[in-house]
Amino acid sequence: MISASFRRYLHLVATLFFTSQASLVQAKEAPQTTEAVSAETRDFSSSLAQALASDDYRAALALLETRPDISASADGIRLKAALLARVGRNDEAMALLESWMAANGGDALARFQVGEIHFAAGRLAPARLSYRLALSGALDPVRKQITQARLAEIESARNSRVSVTVSVAPDSNLNSATSAGTIDLFGLPFTLSEDARRQSGVTASMAVGVERRWPVSEALSIQAGGSFTFLDAPNRTFDQHQLNLSIGPELRSGIRRALSATVTYRETGLNRAAYESSHGVRVSGTNYLDAQTGLAATVFVDRIDNRRDDGLDGWSYGGQLSRTRYLGPNALWRASLATASYDLAGADADYDLTQLAVGRLTGLAFGVSAYVEPYVRRRVFERSSTVFGVRRDDREVGLSLRLSKRNLIFQGAFPYVQVVASKSWSNVPLGDYSRQRFELGLTRDF
Repeated sequence: MISASFRRYLHLVATLFFTSQASLVQAKEAPQTTEAVSAETRDFSSSLAQALASDDYRAALALLETRPDISASADGIRLKAALLARVGRNDEAMALLESWMAANGGDALARFQVGEIHFAAGRLAPARLSYRLALSGALDPVRKQITQARLAEIESARNSRVSVTVSVAPDSNLNSATSAGTIDLFGLPFTLSEDARRQSGVTASMAVGVERRWPVSEALSIQAGGSFTFLDAPNRTFDQHQLNLSIGPELRSGIRRALSATVTYRETGLNRAAYESSHGVRVSGTNYLDAQTGLAATVFVDRIDNRRDDGLDGWSYGGQLSRTRYLGPNALWRASLATASYDLAGADADYDLTQLAVGRLTGLAFGVSAYVEPYVRRRVFERSSTVFGVRRDDREVGLSLRLSKRNLIFQGAFPYVQVVASKSWSNVPLGDYSRQRFELGLTRDF
């Protein structure tokens, strides 16, 4: 039995396909073309229509694959992807569409089909992004209406989401080791050992995220989430873990506006021992001005408890503003400004942190999706340090590049490569360092 929603979806794709084929037949019926070619094309279209009408999708797919000249066309690829998804070959359907969009990034209908595959599989987060990207393109009115209905259903659904990411990073300077050879402490020079300056070597990490929503009414729901990240480094010296939990109400107005308030808990650890925890309140809002432009804002207040140094206990508060501009089915711009202030117990521990970032998502050749984000960051302490004798001022410039092979799928997981490079400067020698991180991983949403 086929669902009504998929029947309508497949009917729309097939209608467009047969309209295209009718035009093709007319073109082939020109005087210079033999009548046998026209008859062959009409027979093919008639047989395909009969297979679709009887819900025999395997036969329709087999028939389509006998005509590579047709299945390689834009409408043929879309119909083939729809049929592959219907017979349970979702990974092949996704790979086909992503490969097509790598060379045809403006195809909003193909991006819509990607959203449909994610939606049918219950992967609502990637479905939401695909639908947003499709809406920013040239979707016809019927599919635009379906997309808006899907987004409304996603935002009001009682659903769970699980995401898993595993990665390996060779020779990463993730402990922010300094490139300085000597530093001054209390006015006295000290030489840093190689162990103090060393990189952490090859690391492996795993991240698991869980989200859940409970609808209360059409506009109100309760949402909860949690994530756990563990990083394994050589000799356990720089092992890290982080736990995040949140729960609270969310109020929505259609598919354009949302406001949420959550209580949060975060715990970080070093060398498999607790390092710091915090709990607080976070208020977030989103507003889509139109199909192409989305705004988001967050403010937070946290109470910090450092397990190793009472001088680092205290409060943090701040916020973030971001703007996303969808440029079409395969690209977007995102700009964000984040600021945070730390009011800590230590006499000279207070500082302010500001970061500005601009990111771009775009499709490349061979089914590769690239997201590149340069950023600048500044951390300024409020008072002079008794250790270094100056008011510390740290500045950092960095670049993050993530390449995802969207048409290479292993058990529903996408491989990616991520490179992060940064350079920091400070009026304190310990704060002068460079960092490079190269990461290979797989990520999957369930």
